[in-house]
Amino acid sequence: MAIEDLIKKVHSTFLHQYGGDPGKKVTFVRAPSRITLLGGEYTEAVDGFSLLAAGNHNIVVGAQRRGDKMAFIHSLKYDEKIKVALSTLKFDRADGWANFSKGVIYFYERTGRKMEGIQMVVGGDMPEGVGLGISAAISMATGIACNSLGDNPLDGATLVKLCHRVESQFFNIRGDYFSPFAIYFGKKDNLVVFDARTFKPDYVSFDSKNYKLVVIDSGVRKKEREEEFQKRLELFGQLLKEIRKFVPRIISLRDVDVEAYETARKNMDIILRKRLDHIVYENARVKKAKEILAKGDYAGLGEIMSESHDSLADKLKVTCQEVDILTKIVRKYPACLGSRMAGIGWGGSVVCLVKAEEAETFVKQVQGDYKQQVNIFAQAYINEPQDGAREVESAVSAAVLG
Repeated sequence: MAIEDLIKKVHSTFLHQYGGDPGKKVTFVRAPSRITLLGGEYTEAVDGFSLLAAGNHNIVVGAQRRGDKMAFIHSLKYDEKIKVALSTLKFDRADGWANFSKGVIYFYERTGRKMEGIQMVVGGDMPEGVGLGISAAISMATGIACNSLGDNPLDGATLVKLCHRVESQFFNIRGDYFSPFAIYFGKKDNLVVFDARTFKPDYVSFDSKNYKLVVIDSGVRKKEREEEFQKRLELFGQLLKEIRKFVPRIISLRDVDVEAYETARKNMDIILRKRLDHIVYENARVKKAKEILAKGDYAGLGEIMSESHDSLADKLKVTCQEVDILTKIVRKYPACLGSRMAGIGWGGSVVCLVKAEEAETFVKQVQGDYKQQVNIFAQAYINEPQDGAREVESAVSAAVLG
């Protein structure tokens, strides 16, 4: 759906649901999807680097302050409204999607920035379960709406950390920082490097006219994925102890440079060495990708993405049969310069760097091949880097609300 149409739909629903107080500002905020080209969950776990983009799908939030210390949150998709007192905000499984906005409001108020009440409409065109960061987008859009309606806005890095707290503390589930980071700091026709220590964006230009980022969903989510992911994270602690025997005085695995590691790895256990290979070389790949993109070498970027995927498959052992099949399919077409699994593994999506003029044909070919081999229709989404989450300039005026 075009972003303009989505904003209009949220706008009209807001007026229908709340009418609007002409004396109070109404803000409309869009937050895009997140695409991971390199890094992600495994490098973030060691304070490392990721190469990211904000994508073409969006969440839009329309919001206005209230004075009765209540929160009203209406979902366009589910056509349902959640009503809760700010004083009793807590996670409630029955509230489903609304818990992301509730969590943001909960933590936002605990920064000392009291909302005194809020009414919202949440809409979007972002597919669920594909790994595009829909929960982070809802959280970030809500956070920026709170910023816009308040008097003392939080900075971007603080909002990113607040969105992480929503998942890790309000939901008590695994969350990440790089998703809200990409959603906030994304920039049109640019990729952004996430540094898990500094939270400062580092941009590199992307030729959106000639290349696209195609996300293809395998349609598979293995039940063991979270358990296996946790095993890998626990192993990283063991790897840190091991590598310190050879490379002392490092804080995390992110601090192991390639030169020092290549000397040390010869003396390490082969299994530990394989796992550590991915972490050390993946962080190096993010830095290398930035360098080659600065030269306009998109074939080189594709090669690095494919190297990253092969490392995830061979070194970390986190893929599955369906993703392996999908990877072989996308790589057989010359239009695809490279591909990489996104997410923690054992299913999920594959991100492909594709020549723009062949993107639509490529998608149809891959979908046909995958359906024939696996009997699953692979949903596909063609993207180019977009601007990050922001208040929409054409916010509704008091005159329109009146």
